[in-house]
Amino acid sequence: MQRGGTPSMSQHRLIKLSLFLASVGLIASDSFGLLETSVQRAKVFFAEKGDTITLNVYNWEDYIAEDDTSTEEEEDDLVKMFEDYCLEEYGQKVEVIYSTFDTNETMLAQIDLGKSFDLVCPSDYTIQKMIAKDMVVPFDEANTPNYNKYVSPFVIDKIKEIEVKGEKNIVNQYARGYMWGTLGILYNNTFGMLPFKGISQQEMDEDMNSWLSLWDEKYQNLLAIKDSMRDTYAAGIFMTYNNDFTTSDGVTHDGLQTLKTKYNNGVIDADTYNTEVTRIFNMCDDETINAVEKDLKTLRENAFGFEVDSGKVDMAQGNKFAINLAWSGDAAWAMDMADEYNDEHYDEETEEYEEGFNPTLLKYAIPETGANIWFDGWVMPKTISEKNKIWAERFVDFLSMPENAAINMEFIGYTPVIAGDAILELVQSWYDIRFDEESEEMNDALLDDYDLVDMEDIPDLTYLEDGTYNQDIYNYAYGKDISYFFASGESNTLEEHDISEATFYISGDSYLRQFDTQYPDSSLLPGLAVMADFGEQNQKIITMWEHVKNTALPLWAYILIIVAILLIIGLVIFRKVQVASVKKRRKERKKEREMRLKQLQQQQKAEKKKA
Repeated sequence: MQRGGTPSMSQHRLIKLSLFLASVGLIASDSFGLLETSVQRAKVFFAEKGDTITLNVYNWEDYIAEDDTSTEEEEDDLVKMFEDYCLEEYGQKVEVIYSTFDTNETMLAQIDLGKSFDLVCPSDYTIQKMIAKDMVVPFDEANTPNYNKYVSPFVIDKIKEIEVKGEKNIVNQYARGYMWGTLGILYNNTFGMLPFKGISQQEMDEDMNSWLSLWDEKYQNLLAIKDSMRDTYAAGIFMTYNNDFTTSDGVTHDGLQTLKTKYNNGVIDADTYNTEVTRIFNMCDDETINAVEKDLKTLRENAFGFEVDSGKVDMAQGNKFAINLAWSGDAAWAMDMADEYNDEHYDEETEEYEEGFNPTLLKYAIPETGANIWFDGWVMPKTISEKNKIWAERFVDFLSMPENAAINMEFIGYTPVIAGDAILELVQSWYDIRFDEESEEMNDALLDDYDLVDMEDIPDLTYLEDGTYNQDIYNYAYGKDISYFFASGESNTLEEHDISEATFYISGDSYLRQFDTQYPDSSLLPGLAVMADFGEQNQKIITMWEHVKNTALPLWAYILIIVAILLIIGLVIFRKVQVASVKKRRKERKKEREMRLKQLQQQQKAEKKKA
């Protein structure tokens, strides 16, 4: 063997052999690629010619990414994408019959009427009800690998804690989470009527940190409440039990304010605090129902009115009311719409809004004493066939792929229970000031443009000493760690990113806005309670809610109604008296005419006798 120089004959042969084998390998590789493609095409071909699986999916309105037929722009349609996925991945033609409902009660009514669905998406307390009534079948864990891998450990821990008939970790067997969020207070800090009522922006920020502000008379006719029994009852609970209370058995209990103080001072730990808040939040004994009814009737007198879904639009436009009891997803949506509406009336050349236009600044507050944390999830009714069950599970698992969950989040605005890299990257592109839009990469150098402060300092920096808005707030930024959503203990949904990247840097003017709305600060988590099914007490609460809604008018309105009724009655009586008087006069005149006629006849007879 030679050292250096040209290759020997044996080396030449070896090289040639290697090249030949490499060529064969490349040809084989191409052939296998073509073969794979051909096989895939064949699978699709035969699938399209074969039997079709019809999957009936029942979901909330506007609760999945779908084509917008009102525009020419192509949108991601997850239902169509799933159908294509089934063809390509499994060689099975699946047709999804997708329909929607507006309330949990509507959905349950349809099932009770015998409507058959393979997959439905109720709220947490309704899922509990359906499990308790043996209306659903459990998921096969092997058929939802993406969900198992990427569901937020924080959300799944909350779901596991829910009890059904005294048993924990049962909901996780029968349901797969879809979206999650909180119930809080959406408010307009620049509403036109606030100055006339002597309410400053700073004062409103401070007030909205408490549920009690909804009952404050200074906000009378400035707030709208949900035409939703469960959610408005939740607000009533937080009002009724804000302070310490004594039950009918004479035992005095810590109220929500006391529990919060004890937690802040380290007297009780986070688990104890959450347990107690959850217990109070779900109280539904007769005494509690009566007390909440009284408080909700007072709230109704203070409110502009009830709304179901229109509130978010009205808040975005900023022209009806300033405060709205809202779900976090609707709150984030309203903020986006308000920002777009503001931009339409902003002149970039003059850097001013159109004359007479009052921009809308929406914020979302989770009161310090606690709030509701909710989730909507997928369940399979017992009417599902064994043939369709696996395709229903695969539909859920398809939506649980982080890239598909990100499509959903971008389209509907609500926050998926799915974590993972795609979600992290999407949220970074929306909110983190380090995201460079030109390169579409994170750039730590962009932090140099801001003064970094603690999040707790932002409220004090937002306003000047005279109470006016501090324009310098745009130059401040704070860090917020939401790693709780992506990882817990050994459970980590991130593969391409380090968990440290779950700390976001947000500009000061974004405090209590979209990002804080979708991902609450970790300090608030112990005070968030999941709704429980009311069980046998549900009918009593329905009756209570009917009483509240029937008290639909304030006292002054009832006075006006009574006055109006009295006026009507008075007019009726006056008219009757008038008619009777006319009739009487007519009778009198008729009698007079008859008397005159009789007298005339008598006179004529007398004259004839004389003649």
